[in-house]
Amino acid sequence: MSSIIKNMELCFLMRQLSAKDELTFLHSYRVTKIALSFASFLKLADEETRELQFGALIHDIGKLHVPAHILTKKGKLLEEEFAEIKKHPLFGIHILQHYHVSPEISHIVLYHHEQWDGKGYPHKKRGENIPFFARLVALADSLEAMTGIRPYRAPLTWEDAYKEIRKGAGTQFDPRLTTSFLLWMENHVIPIEQNTETIIQTIPSIS
Repeated sequence: MSSIIKNMELCFLMRQLSAKDELTFLHSYRVTKIALSFASFLKLADEETRELQFGALIHDIGKLHVPAHILTKKGKLLEEEFAEIKKHPLFGIHILQHYHVSPEISHIVLYHHEQWDGKGYPHKKRGENIPFFARLVALADSLEAMTGIRPYRAPLTWEDAYKEIRKGAGTQFDPRLTTSFLLWMENHVIPIEQNTETIIQTIPSIS
């Protein structure tokens, strides 16, 4: 029963996000595909994978509370606009107060922009004080951001993104997890998908 409720919540939230900013929705979906493929590579347990799947899909749900003109801006963000964007993990936790989700899922939403060296946001957590799933989604999130569709720049190649991820090991990213992620990248490429309505229709089938 809890998985059915969770699916209904997810479908509602993701439809809202898609209506507000389609690129953020497509980003969230591809982050999830990356995270799930990496989870399979790590041989995570089924229950862990389900929690990861749900959390990755809604990791940016707080952007529902970020003004649309900032989310969809094609040029460089002003300092105050970027400061507003950086609030989205806190907005996300506020949204999730109204839904039944596990601590693991909440941790992904709140901590996916924290960095291994403590220079991330919103709470400047560092090292293993950052929950494991949040560290994993941070890698998937960064990879998708570099290689995905953005209106203001061309995507990096998978190979160039590999080099950037490697540079971030031990500073932005968990170094041990990054080593595994790079091994995964050497044998996997996750394509970009752009059919929003088809993707939304697949969400209720998630368990």
